[in-house]
Amino acid sequence: MVSEKPVDLSNCLIAHIRDRTGSGHGPLRGVKYVVKDLFDVAGVPTTAGNPDFARYRGIPSIDAWAVSTLDEAGAELIGKTNLHELAYGITGINPHFGTPKNPRDPARIPGGSSSGSAVAVGAGLVPFALGTDTGGSVRVPASFCGIWGFRPTHGYIPSDGVVPLAPSFDTVGIFARSGELLKIVAQLLLRPPVERPVKKLDRALVVRDALDYADLEGRVAVARVRDALRELGMPTEDVEVGVLDACYGSQRVVQAAEAWGTHQDWITRHRPRLGADVAQLFQRAAQLEAGEIGRASGARSALMRKVEAMLEDRSVLIMPVAPGVAPKLSLFDTPEASVKARERILRLTNLASLCGLPVVVIPTAKEDELPVGGALVGPAGADLQLIELAQKVADHLNQR
Repeated sequence: MVSEKPVDLSNCLIAHIRDRTGSGHGPLRGVKYVVKDLFDVAGVPTTAGNPDFARYRGIPSIDAWAVSTLDEAGAELIGKTNLHELAYGITGINPHFGTPKNPRDPARIPGGSSSGSAVAVGAGLVPFALGTDTGGSVRVPASFCGIWGFRPTHGYIPSDGVVPLAPSFDTVGIFARSGELLKIVAQLLLRPPVERPVKKLDRALVVRDALDYADLEGRVAVARVRDALRELGMPTEDVEVGVLDACYGSQRVVQAAEAWGTHQDWITRHRPRLGADVAQLFQRAAQLEAGEIGRASGARSALMRKVEAMLEDRSVLIMPVAPGVAPKLSLFDTPEASVKARERILRLTNLASLCGLPVVVIPTAKEDELPVGGALVGPAGADLQLIELAQKVADHLNQR
C-alpha cells in the first residue's frame, strides 16, 4: 500500500499511497488528492516532517476525520506530503526530508508549513490537497505557489486525527486549483459547531497598515482584489486596524506556549532530531514565564473583540497574504534568517489566526508574473459566503 521513497520530482511527497480508492459515490468520485503528513491514515506512519516522530506516535489504526469524510465523498488519496517540521515554520524548508520545489521557480521557497501539499497542487500532481493553518501555513504557500488556499473559521473543520501544534489556532485548510473545486471540498468538510447568523458581505476594508509590511507585489495583489470588488459594485474603503503588531505579539507568545505544551513530553523524554530553526523556536517557548503567557492571553481576548466590532458580521478585509513573492532559497542559510522571515510574514497573517477568522487566498498574478495572492478575511462563520465572493473576484480578474 505504501512506498516510503516515491519517485517525486517536486520532492513534495513523504509517502505514496497505492491501491486506495474512495469508498463513496459523492461529488469527488475519482478525484485524486494528497494530505499533509500531519493527517493520520490507517496503516501509514505519520511523520509530521520529523524522522523520529512516527516512532513516538505509533502507526494509526484509523483515518483522520477529514480523510474519512473525503473517502466517503469518493475522493482518492494518493499520498502524504512533506512539510515544515512539526508544522512549526513558514518557509517550507525541511532539513530531514528535503524541501518541496516551488513549481513556478525552484530557486524560491515554497512557503510553509504545508509546503508539500501546496506544491502538489501547484505542480499539477493533484487538483486539491489538505494542509493545516496555524499562523499562515496554508495561506502563505498558496500565495507563493499561485493556487487557491482556504483557512476556515477556527473549529469549523474537525481536526480529529491531525497532529496538533497550537490547538487554539490550528485549522484544517484546503488548497485547490480552482475556486469551484475549493468550494466543493469546503462544503463537504465544514461542520460548524454552532450556527452563526451572518449578514450578507457587503463592504470591503483595505487594511492600509498591512501595506506597510508589503513589497510592491503584495500591494499590487491587494489593489487588484480591491479594484475587482469595486467594479463588482461593493463599497470599499481604506482603514487602519492598528492591531497588527499587537496580534503578532499575542500570538507569538500564546502559540509558542501551546506548541511547547503539545510537544514537551516527546522532546524532553525522547530528545528527537530537530532542525535548527524549529529547535530554536522550542527553546524560546520553553523559557516563557506564566505572567508573559497570561498577559498575551488577555491581550488576545481584547484584540478579538476589537476586530469583531470592526467587521460587524458584514465586512471583509483585503490584505496581502505575505509581503510579496516567494523569497529565494539561498537567503535561508541560517536559522536566524528563517525566524526573521517568519516574523515579517506573521505580522500579516496573525490577525486572522488570533481571531479565528476565515480567509480565502485568491491567485492574482498574471501568467508572466511570479505568483502572489490577495487575501479576503471574513467574519467568523462566513466561510462559504467568503469563498463565493472570492470566486466572483477571480472570475472578474480573469475577464480583464
